[in-house]
Amino acid sequence: MGMITGYYNSYYCFEIVTTTCYNMKLIFSIFLTILLLNAAAQVPEKYALIVAISNYAPSTGWNELNSENDIPLIKESLKRQGFKETHIRIIRDKEATKQGILLAMQQQLITKAKPGDICVFHFSGHGQQVMDNNGDEADGYDEALVTYDSPMEYEGGVEKHLRDDEFGFKLEEIRKHLGSNGNLLVLIDACHSGTSTRSGLGTYRGTTTKYAPKGYKPVANTKIVNEGLFSLGETKPGLAPMSAFFASAASELNQECGEEHCGSLSLAFSKALAKADTKTSYRGLFDNIRLEMSKIVPGQTPNAEGELDKEIFGGAALGKPNYYTAEKIISKKKITIGCGKIYSVFAGTTLLVYPSNTYNKETAKPLAKAIITTAGDYSSEAELDTELSEDVLKTAWVFLDQVSFGDLTVPVTVKIKDATLAQQVNQILTTNKQVKLANAQGDVFIEQGADGFSADSFYISTSGDYRLGAYSIKTGNEAIATFINAKVAAYGRAAYLRNLNMKNEELNVTFEFIPVDYKKAEGNNNAIIKDLPKKTITDASGNIVFQHDDRYNLRIINNGQERLYYNILEIQPDNLVNVLFPANNQQPMDCFINPGDTVRLTRIFRIGPPNGMNVIKLVAARSPLNLRQVFVSNGLSRGDVPKPNNPFEKLMQGINKADAVQTRGSDEETIQPDAVNIYSVPYKIVPKKQ
Repeated sequence: MGMITGYYNSYYCFEIVTTTCYNMKLIFSIFLTILLLNAAAQVPEKYALIVAISNYAPSTGWNELNSENDIPLIKESLKRQGFKETHIRIIRDKEATKQGILLAMQQQLITKAKPGDICVFHFSGHGQQVMDNNGDEADGYDEALVTYDSPMEYEGGVEKHLRDDEFGFKLEEIRKHLGSNGNLLVLIDACHSGTSTRSGLGTYRGTTTKYAPKGYKPVANTKIVNEGLFSLGETKPGLAPMSAFFASAASELNQECGEEHCGSLSLAFSKALAKADTKTSYRGLFDNIRLEMSKIVPGQTPNAEGELDKEIFGGAALGKPNYYTAEKIISKKKITIGCGKIYSVFAGTTLLVYPSNTYNKETAKPLAKAIITTAGDYSSEAELDTELSEDVLKTAWVFLDQVSFGDLTVPVTVKIKDATLAQQVNQILTTNKQVKLANAQGDVFIEQGADGFSADSFYISTSGDYRLGAYSIKTGNEAIATFINAKVAAYGRAAYLRNLNMKNEELNVTFEFIPVDYKKAEGNNNAIIKDLPKKTITDASGNIVFQHDDRYNLRIINNGQERLYYNILEIQPDNLVNVLFPANNQQPMDCFINPGDTVRLTRIFRIGPPNGMNVIKLVAARSPLNLRQVFVSNGLSRGDVPKPNNPFEKLMQGINKADAVQTRGSDEETIQPDAVNIYSVPYKIVPKKQ
């Protein structure tokens, strides 16, 4: 009996063990499901509202814009950051009244979005300063977004502008809804004031006209000072962090740019976001926006407000891919890939095609080589040298090989009233391979007889109204041709250098400005040098602004793991390229920095004209560089330049050859994308404040 009992007990025990295991598996499965559901619940959704006004109501008095062209730039850049197309709402023109914008913000960024989500608001249109209605502005004027039916000239009655105050209240409501775990980014591609600019040199978003009744006298308020452009994004408990970017300062007009005829901030943001990685902060993103805008609209100073030291999109940003796959298979030898001009990759770039899961290209053999034949903004068409099956192309990994970073072509617009001179100038430009004639919106304008210009001379200016030079029409055709071609070549070369972006974390050498107070000591040749706070040369958005007679020094930092060599270039607004290092008395091998070191350079630079946006670029490489042998003080190439020792030197020599400007993609004009590391910082020069 005991045996039987023991048997049953054993059986019973076995059943308990089995049931317990089953229950544990069930409990574990439920627990895992809960974890996965919680994880899924914690993954933030991304929502965006894009407002674009190109055609204002006819009665408003506003000129037409090209805001419609901003939409694909912003939409595509957000989609590549994980924003679903169904989560991106666009309102245009008639939809974008004051009430229409506020309603769309409510529906898209509050009703649809949940606490913890990521939201983006983008506005492309006109901006205007309007009379302050509550005494919170230091200058007596509010900033406002110009909605579809807002009049330019003051009208009594219902206000149709979207003031910064009301706009800010709505943004605060969105931030409160998103909560402290959410994230909000605001982009305003408009302007609100500015200095009057000659007509015909591009389209501007904004006006010098202030919206106020006749006789309105702004009252300066020294007690309540609103220093920011919109004063958005203050840190408050329980509100989502917010960052806001603006295309220009309140004292500047915002210019549409280039052949794209799009907003300067929209284009710069798209390019900057393409370079961002998962650790990029909003400050880092704005640094790249500032750099991009220094290239395309050097007369503008972008502004930023809010919590800039947070990671973009709350740390949920997607990094740039290491390789690409075929977006579209056109044929066995032709595909498109998701890379293009926004990523600083142009026609002539060569590619290598490998099997999928090729993590070590050094030991693997490529299936084919390819070359980009047509580069779009986000997508490019490439032709392979070998036919591959559709199945192979569907899974293949495509890597950049030798990259073409653009060309030296310069769109030029001629506005000359004298028919004989116009024919003469057009003939010169037609024979210049570097020139692309543009009827309306060129990067360079050649004018004669326009307002403010002498009739006996013609003038060369940038689209931003920066004067590059003037020449008498009474000189011979050969002298005029030499003058025009030299100015076009200098502009093309400087634009190419400003746009040049190459990154290699292993060659990560950076620099920072150190403003100094410099005084000569009495009775000797020595000087008294005192470092000044960084805030003496930065504005509220972190833009570096020097005044005439300011002085600065540079500190170099090697964040890499090996000794690296550097050269430092300065590109002036008049397109002069200066080589700061190596200096005249230095050899290329003198400009080195050991791993982990920080070096304070001894040279002190004094700020002077020309006014405008300068860019300083530090180029770092594993071997000595000598860009001084490539460039001379006037930016032209030397006739006796020795053979380059470094691929980057070869690239720089290539951009100095006027006869090669249409053949980007040759050996002289492409380079491995990580051959050097380029660190760039723009800064503005302004006259001394009185």
